[in-house]
Amino acid sequence: MKQSIVEVAYDYATEKTKFRKDVLKEVDADNYVSRHSDSMEDFQCGADWQAKQSPWINVNERLPDNDDDLYFVLDTKLEPPACGVCDFDLNMHKWVGAGGIIVYPTHWMPIPSLESNDNE
Repeated sequence: MKQSIVEVAYDYATEKTKFRKDVLKEVDADNYVSRHSDSMEDFQCGADWQAKQSPWINVNERLPDNDDDLYFVLDTKLEPPACGVCDFDLNMHKWVGAGGIIVYPTHWMPIPSLESNDNE
């Protein structure tokens, strides 16, 4: 079963403050609760930021390093933008769509695995 963000943040903050208290000897009794709360808040803010990030990778920033997989591709130059599934040919450095047609996407991302997650 997945943990909620609050549960994960609590565990993170507990481990972080425990390390600071037991190993680094930095946390005194008065600061422990404050640091624990601050660590939870920081963790949650980071998780919120990450959740808002786009999974799409700009082709100008990076290309796949594996041509064994298929990828979702997006072309934002088209109106309306179009998406599909393509292969990336490492030898030609080209995106190849259905029927061997070369396409010129602006963004791509790996197709997520559909295998079950043990944490669910």
